[in-house]
Amino acid sequence: MSGNKLIVFEGGEKVGKTTQLARAKEYLTAKGHSVILTHEPGGGDPDIRKKLLDTKGILTPEEELDLFCKDRALHITNVIQPALERGAVILCDRFEPSTIAYQGYGRGIDLTLIKRKSAEARRGIQPDFIFLLDADPQKVLSREEATSRFDAEKLDFHTRVRQGFLVQAADDPDHWRIIDAGQPVEVVWKDIEKHLKEIL
Repeated sequence: MSGNKLIVFEGGEKVGKTTQLARAKEYLTAKGHSVILTHEPGGGDPDIRKKLLDTKGILTPEEELDLFCKDRALHITNVIQPALERGAVILCDRFEPSTIAYQGYGRGIDLTLIKRKSAEARRGIQPDFIFLLDADPQKVLSREEATSRFDAEKLDFHTRVRQGFLVQAADDPDHWRIIDAGQPVEVVWKDIEKHLKEIL
């Protein structure tokens, strides 16, 4: 089976990416693909993930951006590039589009600066396909205690992040597919499965 693909799952908090990534890995493995399941932040350095997500941590938007890009550079070098060279299919939970959505639209950092720094980190590697699991943050965000610094942000932050994803998807319809994450889990999976069949 043809592999050598970087497929990214994007979306806001609590949209069900983890569940659908597990389904996708199981499906593609059964089809004979070598599949790598990875994530950002932390795919390059787990300690960076802890620092970025710690609910008690205090970081400036600029520090966040630098940590995401440092992790991405390590992720590319140590995980993504070698896996692509082996012909694997990589399923990645978040990538550059999240940085644009969260640090750009959410935090207000200049988008040109974000794209330049992230491009340096990913060294020419771009996703072959991006699934955007889209849902109204007001409907999916839990009232329970936040599990990360980003969970803990106010609703207007999450609304800006959602808009950031939708703008990116609209700008590049060849590579993005918007999936209604408000549907039942099985319906969401069937939508994703249909597109995976087209990609591979």
